[in-house]
Amino acid sequence: MFNARLHLGHKIGTLNDNMKWALYGERLGVCVFDLDVTRIHNRETMFDVEKTAQECGEYSHVRRWQEGTFTNARQLFGTSIRLPDAIIFMNTLTSLAVNHPAIIEAAKMTIPTVGVVDSNSDPAYLTYLVPANDDSPQSVEYLLRYVFV
Repeated sequence: MFNARLHLGHKIGTLNDNMKWALYGERLGVCVFDLDVTRIHNRETMFDVEKTAQECGEYSHVRRWQEGTFTNARQLFGTSIRLPDAIIFMNTLTSLAVNHPAIIEAAKMTIPTVGVVDSNSDPAYLTYLVPANDDSPQSVEYLLRYVFV
């Protein structure tokens, strides 16, 4: 996990207070995740994700988020639409550094969510958390290859 740079957070000035519990400390002005905490949350979260994925056997990919996709699903897609059983977010923030609207909509509809939360993220609306670097390509590859399998 260290070589994949999961421990690297954002600059200390962007730290969200709700993420302090997952930090080991700070080095050279950058938040450093406690990889023991990350490992524990990975195991707990991935057990539930794996179980759910096996039960539903479905896959979906969304490139652009249309607000109201969950909260107004019946109006947008008709009565035969089925909401997802769970959602995994590799990045929980928009380009404006606020929670992604899909996370908030999922919380309103009580859809379980799993999210990779960096030090500048707000984990408030997520069901399961994986505290880790969400910006590094190596970190994202590690998570997709070894954690979200």
